[in-house]
Amino acid sequence: MWKDIPYDAKSDIWSLGCVLYEMTTLYLPFKGNDMEELYNKVLKGGFEKIPGFYSENLSRIISMILEKSPLKRPTSGTYWVNFR
Repeated sequence: MWKDIPYDAKSDIWSLGCVLYEMTTLYLPFKGNDMEELYNKVLKGGFEKIPGFYSENLSRIISMILEKSPLKRPTSGTYWVNFR
């Protein structure tokens, strides 16, 4: 939204990633003391890995979903193979 890209299903996928991240870490993936700091962190796209007691597959899925480029994010119709 901050990059003035129209909202679409990829935005929902990213939001799902934020929820999954918070469920696994009990922290927000992006935090800021004000909107400008939050804006910069979201656009930068970096976040800490989820705790190691979760599977590597879950960690990869969250990373894929929180991909900062909407074009590289999976869709809701992506066939999830090799995630066991």
